[in-house]
Amino acid sequence: DLFPEGLAVDAEKRLFYMSSMHRKKIVKITTSGQVSDFVAEGLYGLNPVGGIRIDPRNHDVWAASDPGETSASELLHFDAQGKLLERYSAPGAGSRDLNDLVLREREVYTTDSSANLVYRFDRKPHEFTSLRFPRRIFLPNGITLSGDRNLLYVADMLGVIVVDLRTGAAQDLVPDAHDTLAGIDGLYWYKGDLIGVQYGTAAYRVMRWSLAKDRPTVMASEVLERGTELVNDPTTGAIFQGHFYFMANTGIANLENDKIVDVSKLEPVHIAVVALK
Repeated sequence: DLFPEGLAVDAEKRLFYMSSMHRKKIVKITTSGQVSDFVAEGLYGLNPVGGIRIDPRNHDVWAASDPGETSASELLHFDAQGKLLERYSAPGAGSRDLNDLVLREREVYTTDSSANLVYRFDRKPHEFTSLRFPRRIFLPNGITLSGDRNLLYVADMLGVIVVDLRTGAAQDLVPDAHDTLAGIDGLYWYKGDLIGVQYGTAAYRVMRWSLAKDRPTVMASEVLERGTELVNDPTTGAIFQGHFYFMANTGIANLENDKIVDVSKLEPVHIAVVALK
């Protein structure tokens, strides 16, 4: 009954980290399948934990949490041993729900699915700043950086927006003529392409979109996984040694207001693997 949401990998340590919405904790998983608590349930009074990323420079773990009944959605920073170093409430009044995040050298970029915003969190002054987009964004979710870390890709229910972090200029990524970029959850960069877990289509699918080198356009789309019995409510994943690992059956639709709807539907969480060329 973890009901996981986020998955990340520390490539150097060969460890995966999985966040839990229901148990409000983070577990770590070895490549041989051994599972242990990284941040135990009840420790630090965490809310449901969503997006999670690893800082490869020091192996620190950053995560985003949902709001609680009486507590705010937060950006969380743990050291490599699971000690909470920092926690920052989402900015502003009203409903806030930090969802996914990505790390840059001096910044953290995170989506807010309730306020329909994307923030840059500056690590030195500890300040959130909202990014500007050419259109209104709706339920922003997956987020990733290009290989040179100059372009930020943000997925929402309508598509994907590309932000040039050097200039602040932003524009929609144009899909190919026979495909859509709507409704992407986890979003990742791989060898000049985007990998995504997509729910905005008739069936959940894992996709690879090949990008043009000179303009924000998808040149080709490839379905990596779609509609198999193994896959049920996938959310996010992680790329490790040329393979995409993703949570195939989070069961998140069986959790409402932190209550399990049907206990009989609980099953072990499976991590599926797709080879990337």
